Amino acid sequence: MQNNKLAIGIGLGVILILAIAAPKLIGLSLRDNTVDTLFSLIPPETRQQLAITETSFEDGWYSSSAEFQVDFTPFALDETLSGSLAFEFSHGPVILTPKGMEFGLVHATITPRFASKEITKALTQVPFELPEVTFELFAGFDQSLLLELTIAPVTITEPAASVSFEGLTGTLLANPDMSAEIQMMMGGLRATESESGMGFELASMQLASSSEQMNNLFAPSDLLLSIPSISSQSPLQFSVEGVEAQSRVRPGIDAQRQIDVYQRFNINNISSDIPIRSLSWTTEVNELQTALVSAYYDLIANFQQQMAAGSGAMPSEEDALELALLLAQNGLVFNNQVAANIYDGDNQADIRIRWLGLPQLQSMEEIEISEVIAALEVEVNVSLDLEAMMRSPAAEMVDPYVQQGYVSIDNGRLLLDVSLANSELTINGEVTPLDQFL
Repeated sequence: MQNNKLAIGIGLGVILILAIAAPKLIGLSLRDNTVDTLFSLIPPETRQQLAITETSFEDGWYSSSAEFQVDFTPFALDETLSGSLAFEFSHGPVILTPKGMEFGLVHATITPRFASKEITKALTQVPFELPEVTFELFAGFDQSLLLELTIAPVTITEPAASVSFEGLTGTLLANPDMSAEIQMMMGGLRATESESGMGFELASMQLASSSEQMNNLFAPSDLLLSIPSISSQSPLQFSVEGVEAQSRVRPGIDAQRQIDVYQRFNINNISSDIPIRSLSWTTEVNELQTALVSAYYDLIANFQQQMAAGSGAMPSEEDALELALLLAQNGLVFNNQVAANIYDGDNQADIRIRWLGLPQLQSMEEIEISEVIAALEVEVNVSLDLEAMMRSPAAEMVDPYVQQGYVSIDNGRLLLDVSLANSELTINGEVTPLDQFL
């Protein structure tokens, strides 16, 4: 019995010591784990646009603080956007957060501060109080990271204008294997100006994204953005419904060196003075070389470094030619499908392009137009509503194009079929000499 009491006493003592020591041990690992993991989520290609420097780090027993200088150089912008991120950490395993008690490694509030003249000037010129913005970070025992963004609702009513914003919430969940999920929901946004009658309304917006490896641009990923409706009263009166944008990245045929990119943009209904009533546009880029994408980002990064240094130089011709050569040497498939209701008629266009590549090409100076044509396979199929086209400004061109054989008429449709293969151009079934186009 005495031995059992002694064992229980020792066990409770160990638990008590660990409970007291755990926050300090977790605090010591913050710099090497949580913060580094957060910044490692940024892909290396886009990381070149960022410079992140730790300016301070103070570790305590139950809490810590850190501040990082962040410099971002967007493409084609003379000034580097600068700011800082201030972290206030609460150490686990038991954490009191604004939502209540939670169990995990660490919780942090993040305060962004802007130092760039352009951003500071823009913020100070806003004639009303900005909504409250909250950033929170939570690290679980499994090394997962949850980053939460909240922008509070705000309503501004002034004699000259009014703004109503229903708030925004967003989360980024990063798992230990670097897979990640992003969710964002924004409420309605309405703005009106009394004197001019200008008005704008966005019903809401939702975004969902996932990636098998967030810090890898070439990892399989999905993104879906949807907006139920957008409308404006002045100066341009319009209303669109069912706005949706989708993007997808998958490995290509050669999974080690290629990716396939799928993108779709869709508007279900458009009410405005323009003759377009609906639009759907799908783009596919297949067999895209990852080396080409990396070379493009390297070119942009070099240009940004030159801009930041004040040289004002454009990307060198040598770098641009190297990128063009890489594109010319490797194959690529580029497909577009467009469907639109224009002038109350349904119209479709299907454009498929396969670039076979010129692997033997050593320099862009060696390229020959005959080789380019031989390496191209193109198929274009266009189907237009005849009555709709006759109501459009292009009505006068219909008869001449039909007479010349560029389009044909079948069952109330204007049809155009063009193909290029084996250096032979075919228009609506008729082989056409290429000389007249060269």
